[in-house]
Amino acid sequence: MVSDIHLGYELELAKKGISLPQRASSIANRLIDLGNKHEAKGLYILGDVKHKVAWASPADWFQVTTFFNRLQAWFEDIVVTLGNHDGGIRSLIPASVTMVGTRGTTIQCRNDTITLLHGNAWPGPESVRSSYVITGHGHYMIELKDSAGLRLLEPIWLIGVLDKQRYMQDRGDNLVSKGQDKDMILIILPAFNKIVGGISVNRTETRHPSPMIKYLIEERTQLYLTDGTFLTTLSKIRELERESRKELENAGQH
Repeated sequence: MVSDIHLGYELELAKKGISLPQRASSIANRLIDLGNKHEAKGLYILGDVKHKVAWASPADWFQVTTFFNRLQAWFEDIVVTLGNHDGGIRSLIPASVTMVGTRGTTIQCRNDTITLLHGNAWPGPESVRSSYVITGHGHYMIELKDSAGLRLLEPIWLIGVLDKQRYMQDRGDNLVSKGQDKDMILIILPAFNKIVGGISVNRTETRHPSPMIKYLIEERTQLYLTDGTFLTTLSKIRELERESRKELENAGQH
């Protein structure tokens, strides 16, 4: 399960004088390697297959076609949930690939109900019965810096518990029946394409693109690097950022 492939992003960089080869085949090969490693024959792509937002160009046609032709050499079932960058993509994706709208789909995994979507739109109202909601879209990263001022941005997974009551109140949903009041976990995937940018979770003033992130209980939200290394909680990283800002403000007053 991955999100945010952004095929064609290198064309955006080319306009700024940065030359990179097309990445459709290399990204597909990474996915096949993962499928082979984990013996997975099914693949969910949670939106933003391509980068151009409103329509599909001839370059998009070539890259998207190359990408899915390569994937079909390994994966037997491929499901795509549409993202905000996937305008015009329906005509490019093979008929054998299942496509789902922006409100996502719900699957059953053992005893858990899981809602899958890109994350730019709200999931369907039935999502309140899910144990997990898994999205992409945010491109979240953590900003690491040392005392010398050197900075490093690393993509992260956000895994946290939603404030379910506030989420349902704001949405006007009353679908949770008695006995279904257990935690609902929100998982936000990092962008799978390694060259696309991201948004730092350190910065408390950041306007977040994912509408559901505001319902996360920060002290119950954990941040992980892409290799699974646990870093900290969202509340702790925000607290450290506020303290750092206060120190800078105090230093400026002297």
